[in-house]
Formats: sequence, C-alpha cells, structure tokens
Amino acid sequence: MYFYDTCALLNMGEAAFDENFFISVYTISELESIKTSRTKDESVRYRARRMTKLLDEYRESGIYSVEYERDEVRVGPAWPVDPAITVSEPIAPDTTDSKICAAAKHVADTLNGTTAITFCTDDICCKLIAHDIFHLDVCSTSDILRNDDYTGYKEVTVLDNAEHAALYENPTANFYDLLPNQYIIRYDKDSNVTDMFRWTGETHVKVDYKSFKSMMFDTVKAKNGDVYQKLAFDSLANNKITMLHGPAGTGKSYIAMAYMFKLLESHKIDKIIVFTNPCATTGAAKLGFYPGTRDEKLLDSQIGNMLGAKLGDKMMLERMLNENKIQLLPFSDIRGFDTTGMNCAVYITEAQNLDIEMMRLALQRIGEDCIAIIDGDYEAQVDMAAYSGSNNGMRRLSEVFRGSDFYGEVKLQNIYRSRIAALAQEM
Repeated sequence: MYFYDTCALLNMGEAAFDENFFISVYTISELESIKTSRTKDESVRYRARRMTKLLDEYRESGIYSVEYERDEVRVGPAWPVDPAITVSEPIAPDTTDSKICAAAKHVADTLNGTTAITFCTDDICCKLIAHDIFHLDVCSTSDILRNDDYTGYKEVTVLDNAEHAALYENPTANFYDLLPNQYIIRYDKDSNVTDMFRWTGETHVKVDYKSFKSMMFDTVKAKNGDVYQKLAFDSLANNKITMLHGPAGTGKSYIAMAYMFKLLESHKIDKIIVFTNPCATTGAAKLGFYPGTRDEKLLDSQIGNMLGAKLGDKMMLERMLNENKIQLLPFSDIRGFDTTGMNCAVYITEAQNLDIEMMRLALQRIGEDCIAIIDGDYEAQVDMAAYSGSNNGMRRLSEVFRGSDFYGEVKLQNIYRSRIAALAQEM
C-alpha cells in the first residue's frame, strides 16, 4: 500500500483512489492551506480543491485512511550544532515533511511487515528524509504511473507450433489474458508478424485489414505495412470510441481524419465535430488577441493549422465549415452541447491538453448515434502542468474505458513524418 505525501496526492489525483492508501492529517492541513493560498498557481489551487472533494466523496468507502499519530522521533536540526555531539537515534528537521514521514513510519511499524508500505513523494527533500532518516521504501508518482503501460495490444513471439495452432483450434480461450477489444500481435522467430487477433470478450477475431479509398485522401493504407496502424483501422471500424496515442508523426491525426472522411463521403455520418482546447505550446510566448469570429480565431490557431494541413489548405477547411460538414467547437463552449440526433463523428484532437474534468465533459456530450475518435500524446506533448500526470484526461479515459465492449485503444509507435522528426523524438 502507498502512503502519499501532499505533493504526490495532488499529482496522483483521481488515480490515487484506484486502490487503498494512507495519508497524514498534516496533508489535510496542507490541502486547506493550498486552496486559499495567494502565492500558489491557480492550477495547483484547483487540484487542491478537487482533491478535497474527492476525499469527501470517498470518506465512507474505506479506500483511504488518515494517520493521526506520529512516531516518537527526535525533531530538531538536521545535524548537531556541536560536531562533538553524537546521537544514536535519527534526528529529523522540524518540518511538516518530517511529520508526514513520521506518520508513514508509524503505519509501517504498526503493520509490522504484514502489509508492505511504500512512501510516495515527488519532493526530493522529503524523499531524502523518508529514506535516510526513517528508512522507508520510497517511490515517486511517475514510478506508479509508469506501471500502467497499456497500449491496447500485447506482442508475443511464438516459437512453438503447438502454441501457434492452439489459438486457431480453440479461439474462445483467452490464452493471453486480454481485455475485451485488446489485440494480440504474434511474431515468429525472425520477428515477422504471423497473425493479429482482437479479443471480443468471448472469442478471438482475426484482424482483417483492408485499405480504402477516399476522395479527400485518395488511397488510405497502413504506411509500410505498419502493424500498429492496421490495428488502428480495425479499432475504428469496430468500436464507438477509439483512442489513438503516440509520438508526433506516427499518423494519429491522418488516420483519424481519413476514416472520418470515408464515413462522411459514404453518408455514414452527416458531419464531423471537432472539440478543441486551444492551448499555447509549452514555453511559447502567447500572441494575445486574435481578431475575427470564433471560427476565424480557431482557423488561426493550432487546430486550424493541423486540419488545413491534412485537407491540403485552409480554403478547403473554410469551405467545409461553410457547408456545415465540419464544426469547430472550443471546450469553452461545449457545456450543454449534445450530439444526439446529429449522426456525427466527434473528433477530440490534441487531447493530451485536457484534464479529467474536461475529458469527462467532452464524452458526456456524445449521443448514442455518434462515434468518437480521440488522439494525442500524453507522454511527451502535454503543454500545461494542470493536464499532466494522473490528472491527464487521456490517461484517465484509458483507465476507465479499457475493457468496455465499445472502446478500443492503439498506441502508434513508428514515426514516418521525416528522419528529422524521428530523430527529434530522442531530444
């Protein structure tokens, strides 16, 4: 079980409540202080307010426990003032961090090894106190989040003919412990793909990849036979919601746009609605006020640049906006919006720049007669701290929706934009 300090609890957000954990009463006090602090960034104050509400919501659930006791420990300077003085017991600085660490130590000692306690903090000084003075096992929130490496598929090398044949002979057996709509990619000893299957929850269905034609995008197919792009096309064809994620240049937006235009041109849908959260790139200077209507402002933002590039130029995008074939809707205006009866595809692009609340709000707009495609890169392209870590909407969407019979997810891995783009990924 984890014992979270204040910083780690804020960074974990709603994901902290996925399993039992401990906190200190001093963390409650710090949350109250952060909520009303004038020196803290608004995003931090918001997270503190949100965490306080979550703690109240889960108060009777038994998921978390608040530790009120403090272990007996000498608190004072980090080292004796007189070097001639030696002490046998640890001395911790008289800080809130020390008191939180002491509470974690008390829990660990009380449980006496029956349950392993790991102290989780993203603060380096607190980590040193917990490890060097209180001798606690320590981790950071990134260690916990990295444990979640869900890609939407599993990859295995099959060397045994019997194993290879077993799946064909008994397709209803979940040999690889897959979630519904999760894929299995099987390779031979030479790393060649032998077959790909999607587990429906009841049986394995072989991925039957086919290219298609679109007037807007011409022939659309997996680049260089990319196995991950093939899975993406299969997920789009079989699920109401598909999330595509991966580095820049892997084809996320191209595949999403091509598929939606295929549906639009064949009259399977009547329009494409793009939910967008215009967000300045991390570290970039803001240009300030943009003149014009809402659509004109969006056309001059990153969403206009992306859509214009995919459609050839912005004039084509403007024409489709005028014909009501594409609608751009910023997140500032989506509350109260309802796609029911619109027979549309909702496209949430650059979705790494959404927190959990915004992603929840977006998904609540989607009617039963519509589909949704979400794309982004929450591992490397998040542009605001408020959208990072466990507070990221894409990350939380994956955690909650994976295994649903209408949801698919594929992580694209191969960068095709250019050799420059591929090498830039290493920066």
